[in-house]
Amino acid sequence: MFAAGAAAYVLAYGGYAFSIHHWLLLAGCFCVAGAGIGLAETAESTLVAQLLPDRLRGSGFGLLGGLQSAGDFLSSTIVGLLYVAATPTVGFAYAAERMVLAVAATAWLDHRESRVTG
Repeated sequence: MFAAGAAAYVLAYGGYAFSIHHWLLLAGCFCVAGAGIGLAETAESTLVAQLLPDRLRGSGFGLLGGLQSAGDFLSSTIVGLLYVAATPTVGFAYAAERMVLAVAATAWLDHRESRVTG
């Protein structure tokens, strides 16, 4: 699910990188980005719930929320600076490229785990 969420982000950010002048295409990009949030953040929360014992779960969710907030702030800052300093295309292409790396890393970890347990 995490990889599917990251792939949705790739599509959305890739769409934002181009000058979209039709409102329906832009709305579609926002819908795909929303699906990415729903898939990725739910997968992260599920992982925390599965990995941590009951007594640590609350702290784990707190840590996850803090990490998500810090990551959101950092990525928004970098993309915003690229958007202003270069072009919107550069900013969103950077974001899309980072999500491609997330998809690749997730696939690599999944493949590695299946080899170990398989």
